[in-house]
Amino acid sequence: MMKAAMALLMISVIALLSAGCQSEANKQNAAGVTLGNRGYPDRLKNAIEDFDLAIQRDSQFTLAYYNRAQAYFGLEQYEEAIKDYDQAIGLDSESVLLYTKRGEVYFALGQYERALQDHEQAIRLDSQFALAYYNRGGAYFKLGQRDLAIQDYQRAVSFYRRFVSPGYRGCDFYDDLKQYQPAIKDCRSLSRLDPGFAKAFGERGLASFEQGQYLQAIRDYDVAIRLDSNRELYNNRGLAYKGLGKFDEAFQDFETAIGRRAEFAPAYYNRGILLYELEEYQYAAETFSRAIASDPLYADAYAQRALAYTLLVKDKLVKLDIDRAVELGVDRVELEADVQELKEKR
Repeated sequence: MMKAAMALLMISVIALLSAGCQSEANKQNAAGVTLGNRGYPDRLKNAIEDFDLAIQRDSQFTLAYYNRAQAYFGLEQYEEAIKDYDQAIGLDSESVLLYTKRGEVYFALGQYERALQDHEQAIRLDSQFALAYYNRGGAYFKLGQRDLAIQDYQRAVSFYRRFVSPGYRGCDFYDDLKQYQPAIKDCRSLSRLDPGFAKAFGERGLASFEQGQYLQAIRDYDVAIRLDSNRELYNNRGLAYKGLGKFDEAFQDFETAIGRRAEFAPAYYNRGILLYELEEYQYAAETFSRAIASDPLYADAYAQRALAYTLLVKDKLVKLDIDRAVELGVDRVELEADVQELKEKR
């Protein structure tokens, strides 16, 4: 259902033709859009029938092939969608969006190499098309090329603002059809409404965090959260705040992450680490316990709780946590050395 709604969001903003110059094909295409806008599978099927008629009346109607491909995509009829994108590209081989959208279908089919090829072609046609970089990044990730993926997410972020600029008209495919206003609406919606761009900012934030660039990471997470606020983003921003020594902000982000999903173990764990570093050992131990309750296989949570229990002089519990942490893969020698060091200081 979500794919159907997303597909028809795209359809709804590209097929409005100027009054007074509609051919019969245009009318059928517009009728298909009207049906498709309802966002339900049966409506999509009816929309396809109208797009069929539009194409029968004008076999060179690029927009109708595009719209029908979008409808097929919404119905998860990927092979049919590809056929229509092939037809549309045959009619307009310079359309950046056609290659990008066909690449999305190949991605849905798990054909990541072919998706990569389409997004690369889109980038050759428009080296500043953010969506193509974002999609190519996704294909690189699936192919295990993480560094290239992050580079593309960074490029997507750098070009992102271009799409929300009021003066940008973009999308040559629509310009060729003299659909300037729909093109503006579509290109702006493409970046502003697609929560997938949150991943681009989030990935760049993660890369900055790993390089110790905490302030830049926070800036990227800020944007990502505005686009798609989810627990992982709050948790990661909390870690960046912690890296800057801004413990109040970090604690608040961990709390928000927990609030969005009570069983989210990583946020409990990170909050426990923060409390431990603030020497709130009892609260830290309790928070590690919450992490373990959420994920009984969380090895690091057992290890950290063992350290907290050591400082609380709960040696029997320390031994139990050490044994459990070791069972889950923690190095016994290293953990016991840490515990012994703490015992000597207490």
